[in-house]
Amino acid sequence: MDKSEPVAPTAASETPQSIGGWFAANIMPIAFVGAVIALIIWRGLVIWDVAIAVFGLGMVIFIHELGHFLAAKFCDVHVETFSIGFGKAIPGCQFRKGETLYKIGWIPLGGYVKMVGEGDNADTEEAYEDPRSFKNKPVWQRMAIISAGVVMNLILGCLCFMVAYTHGVEETPAIVGSIGVGSAAWEEDLRAGDHIVQIDDIKKPTFDDIRPEVMSKGLGGSIPFYINRRGELVSRRANLVPRRNPDELYPLVGINPIDQLTLQKSRRPGTQAVRKDSVAAKARAADASELKGGDRIIASSHDPKNPADVKPIPSDAGENKLDTLEFMRRQHQMRGKPMTIHVDRDGATMVFVIEPAYTTVLPGVRFTMGRLAAMRSTGPAAKAVLVSPAGENGLQMAKLDQADSGDRIIAIEIKRDGKTVRFVDEFSKERKDDAAEELFDPLRLGYDLETWAETATDLTLKITVLRSATGETKTSTRVTFALKWDPNLVNNGESILSANAPMPISGLGLAYYVDTTINSAESGSALKKGDAITEVRFRDVNDKGEVKPEDWMPLKHHQGTYLHTLLQRMPQTEINLKVQRAGGEEEIAITPVADPAKKWSAVDRGFYFISDTRLQKADGLVDAVGMGLHRTWRTVRVIYQTLYATIFRQISAKTMSGPLSIANASYKIAGYDLWQFIIFIGLININLAVVNFLPIPLLDGGHMVFLIYEKIRGKPAPEKLQEYALYVGLAFILLLMVFVIFLDVRKLFF
Repeated sequence: MDKSEPVAPTAASETPQSIGGWFAANIMPIAFVGAVIALIIWRGLVIWDVAIAVFGLGMVIFIHELGHFLAAKFCDVHVETFSIGFGKAIPGCQFRKGETLYKIGWIPLGGYVKMVGEGDNADTEEAYEDPRSFKNKPVWQRMAIISAGVVMNLILGCLCFMVAYTHGVEETPAIVGSIGVGSAAWEEDLRAGDHIVQIDDIKKPTFDDIRPEVMSKGLGGSIPFYINRRGELVSRRANLVPRRNPDELYPLVGINPIDQLTLQKSRRPGTQAVRKDSVAAKARAADASELKGGDRIIASSHDPKNPADVKPIPSDAGENKLDTLEFMRRQHQMRGKPMTIHVDRDGATMVFVIEPAYTTVLPGVRFTMGRLAAMRSTGPAAKAVLVSPAGENGLQMAKLDQADSGDRIIAIEIKRDGKTVRFVDEFSKERKDDAAEELFDPLRLGYDLETWAETATDLTLKITVLRSATGETKTSTRVTFALKWDPNLVNNGESILSANAPMPISGLGLAYYVDTTINSAESGSALKKGDAITEVRFRDVNDKGEVKPEDWMPLKHHQGTYLHTLLQRMPQTEINLKVQRAGGEEEIAITPVADPAKKWSAVDRGFYFISDTRLQKADGLVDAVGMGLHRTWRTVRVIYQTLYATIFRQISAKTMSGPLSIANASYKIAGYDLWQFIIFIGLININLAVVNFLPIPLLDGGHMVFLIYEKIRGKPAPEKLQEYALYVGLAFILLLMVFVIFLDVRKLFF
């Protein structure tokens, strides 16, 4: 449909150029290519994976610009340039065919199709006189040209999904693996192994459906989750209210996916199968080999009285997967005992004996009990019976923004071997009975009660709390409740998933904060009674044994549980603490140790498992089309929900990603699985389509707004209005680009 004569090359392009002149003319593209190659070498990246990622992202941009180009040609518009990327062409990546110059620019942040009568060419004499000018085409044709890029991206995205589902894609199932203590899911009694069969109106969801659905809801609004629990025939409904604490980037309900019994594996350095210095890392098979990524645990010890007895891990009901929850149950039963595991490695069975692990502690110190934080809606704490004094309400939970709210546990009374034992925050000055008193450590109180309940015949107990003065009451009140321990609530996937998480007493369905203030310290300890820990700095140990201090991490007064959790995940090397003590702030060094008395056994022995997946595969072409269309619509919906939540500050803008993060994710997925990479490219296509069609000047959506205005009014929008809008749009895009690149650099390099 091109009616113009081919454009002859200019004299300059025909003039031979010296080698020095060529380098001078292309210094920026050459420098860019050199910098990219240097970065690849410096980061130790796999060249093949880089090439796949570059090809995939380049294809996204190419398809978008190809849509504009083909629509322009179809509408007989004079196209001067078709460019992938901005700026001068990369050496060797430019040619002319007919009237159009084709090139790959050295700035890989998009691309463009330059048409006569559009953009910088809109006010030239040629733009007004050339019948093939974009400016002179009917509004509907210009709309078609502007929207063609977005349409092409949507089509390619859908095709990517269809191709991937034809082969089959591993997706994370909506099965609960762990629950954040104190979260909405924890309070509504969700447990590990619960299968989420519906979220609001989304049936048969995957785990990836949870976050966007949570983010799209206004804070304070509940979302119905329908779950199937093992051993139950009827689905139960849990109304979860998303929450966003000040330190979190987006609202959460407190659920993590379930793992499978395969150790983490990657052909790239840095991925660990087991935690450094853990008992799992020290285990050796008969041939002296260690546990490796890809090993699959197929059998384990199961009887604490006979640790050498090994039984196979059964399959998960209805799935061709080994039962992760059964292995976790065995780990819990075997705490404090050596545990034998059999692993499958490339078809061969290997035997490892994993020694017991013990909880890492700061030696010689006891932290301060904080206020009650949360309780399960159906647990014993919610049903606690008031003993004394009369007229008091049930257990009161704290609010972080209210200093005097919430009860604080000061004593728990149990029956042990027929005698009364009372765990106390401090010894009684005057004994009123013959009960034995033991000081409790708030970090291990739940563990002590669990070990008591495993052998106790009477599971009733009494809990005494100190209730803050309210109203006209000027003194605090001691309130006592009777409860009964529920063993079914123990070992149900409770985890510390956030910095503000409290410490649980699992069998009571109760959780409390632990203050970072030291309640007591042994003689000779670097920490002193009354010290308030405000910051911590850990030390990273690389594969060569080199120790490198990390950045200081601030701690709030109620984040003692979080500090304790971090200690379990870090190497037992010297750490630094900043503490507030009489006279001001001091910095001290202390070395965490595994429980010296070996009486505080840890369940976790240092395994790093991969997330569980289920194969989602189309039954045929028609099913693949349906699954592709559904995934496309779901992705579009999620993007708009996320944008809405960001604008109205339900999620932090820090969750945004820029070109560096996208490139990094592309590289990682390209080296992991081809079909997941195809899905990822489909997602990028849909994201580009949606974002590029937002009504922002300079983007395709902004151009469409002006075309709609022209169609309705019968004349273009005033030139000054368009000019100012473009300036605003340019400023917005540039500021946004600077912001997301800043976030990328901070996430990837710092």
